[in-house]
Amino acid sequence: MDEERIREEINRRSEKVTEDDLKKAVESSEEILTKVKSSSFLSKQLAKVECLVMMLKDYWNGEYREVPWGIIASIVVALVYIASPIDLIPDFIPVIGYTDDVALLLLVWAGISHEVKKYCQWKSQRDEKAKALCSEAFGG
Repeated sequence: MDEERIREEINRRSEKVTEDDLKKAVESSEEILTKVKSSSFLSKQLAKVECLVMMLKDYWNGEYREVPWGIIASIVVALVYIASPIDLIPDFIPVIGYTDDVALLLLVWAGISHEVKKYCQWKSQRDEKAKALCSEAFGG
């Protein structure tokens, strides 16, 4: 599957995301983080995933609403995709099972990183741990 088709799929799925989907993503965030940590392939993206989870939780709790719904929907799509064991390349396939998860995550990240940076600036003023996490997520 090429990058353009993945982007189209992300957009298609994002348009269908509801508040209930957001709630489910927030509620399953610990399971998502556990899955990412347990995969040597996915764990390289742990800081990004943790940052996105933190952003979703702050949005859900009403602490940070300075982000368009489409960005939140894209994050939900990425996290739900990572959580699902059944996807384009099933996760149980050795070596390549998580490549689609990482590809989708990185495409979403690339498309929303400007909004995530804004969030990180806001969050870093309130939380020193978040400041370090955001710095790591952006490679700094």
